[in-house]
Amino acid sequence: MVYDKNKWLGVLIMLGVFVSGCGDSTSPGLGGSGTPTDTNIDFNLFPDNYFAGYAASANLTGSDNLGNTYTGNAAEKTLPETTFLGESAIPIEVKISFNASNGGFAAITQNQYFNTNASDRRFLGIDGDIVTVSASTAAIPATARIGDSGTAGTYTDNTGSTSTLKWRLEDGFNGNAKLIFLTSTTAPSGALDNTFTTTYLIQPDGTRLSIEIKTFNATVGMEVTLNGNY
Repeated sequence: MVYDKNKWLGVLIMLGVFVSGCGDSTSPGLGGSGTPTDTNIDFNLFPDNYFAGYAASANLTGSDNLGNTYTGNAAEKTLPETTFLGESAIPIEVKISFNASNGGFAAITQNQYFNTNASDRRFLGIDGDIVTVSASTAAIPATARIGDSGTAGTYTDNTGSTSTLKWRLEDGFNGNAKLIFLTSTTAPSGALDNTFTTTYLIQPDGTRLSIEIKTFNATVGMEVTLNGNY
């Protein structure tokens, strides 16, 4: 859902990109044609077993704004309950790896923590190369309808950067919806550092059909988009 901004920066520098550019946080085009989905349908925002025994992966292909292409994999799985920032928490392990057409390779592993209260589900933060040290969170609803949106929280990490995580549900057409998580990170100076958008094409029961990952790094001016099916 969110990301390790320093790891992504290292990836982009490793790929040899040093140009200016602009980010695009508009909605990706998953499921973007067909019959509009009924806006009265309640969609589960997470699969039924997401917080107990979930495991899924998707092969990825993609490109960047400089003409490079990518292949890779994204995987998520639920880990045993633990504590995070003093709260009982359920970690979701996220692994992303990919190869670039210019010879670059990256592998990212991160744990993303949710509280254990199903009636007041909150995203608590992350650990990995970057660790959340404080957070102000809001509940993420169990279900939502197309057009609903919200802010999951604001997070400060151990580098002093601040990230805001937002979500929204858009039409995925043909009975589906697009669940979009957008993270925007500012440096300690207040300047934009990164945006990271994860979009899932979902069915009403929360089953995830496909994924799009889009990251923009303001430091090196590079945007990467990766897509895959589950």
